[in-house]
Amino acid sequence: MLKVSTAVMGLLGLSVVAEPAHAAAPVPFTINEQINFDAAVFTFTATDPLCPSGTFEDDVSVVAFAHSERARSGGFNLVIHTTYTCADGSGTLDMLKHVFITFTDDGSTSTGPVQILGGTGDYAGIAGHGVDNGTSSGPTGVGTITGFVVE
Repeated sequence: MLKVSTAVMGLLGLSVVAEPAHAAAPVPFTINEQINFDAAVFTFTATDPLCPSGTFEDDVSVVAFAHSERARSGGFNLVIHTTYTCADGSGTLDMLKHVFITFTDDGSTSTGPVQILGGTGDYAGIAGHGVDNGTSSGPTGVGTITGFVVE
């Protein structure tokens, strides 16, 4: 009887160890972008769990004009790969943005989904998603990205 009890206890111990890990809860973040197109200065501030501030660079990989009423009113889509570089040296963050640009009387507005694709340093392996909303007028633009890091 002792052998059966030991075997049962061993199996119960394995089932506790083999339980699946629970994913961490998503953590909200906000990135505020400031752009001076004339001076080619692109800066940002952010909330935890991201670094507080730094610079960023956009690389537009796709420009697509829609064949719809929106297109005739001055709108188009952009796919942008953005690299954020933290001023505190903690690393970089890579993001993919898919935004729809609409021209207005004063400039333009933009909106669309974003995806965090990892980074370097403290941000190696980071993942997440959110929404980018922005405006521009003349040589300046601002954007606000809100979302969740899902490490």
